[in-house]
Amino acid sequence: MTTKRRQKPANNNRPQPTRPSNYEFMPYTGTGTEVVDDLTTGTVPSWRLMQIARWHDAKHAGRNGRIANMLRAVAGMQDDARAAA
Repeated sequence: MTTKRRQKPANNNRPQPTRPSNYEFMPYTGTGTEVVDDLTTGTVPSWRLMQIARWHDAKHAGRNGRIANMLRAVAGMQDDARAAA
């Protein structure tokens, strides 16, 4: 024989986390490409940059497209430097 237990009521008396009433989010002022702005030639192999660019292209977002373009530009500069050497 099994006994059916009543479920305990939800505890609605717990204090809820609140934010200050004067809290405002700061507006985003970045370029959207901060993750690749400091990328220089010679730091990452070109084949890896192209793989990452393909991944960003698959995301189909404006920011990801800009990141992919910057990655391709750095890979192109690396290839040009290697060809000139």
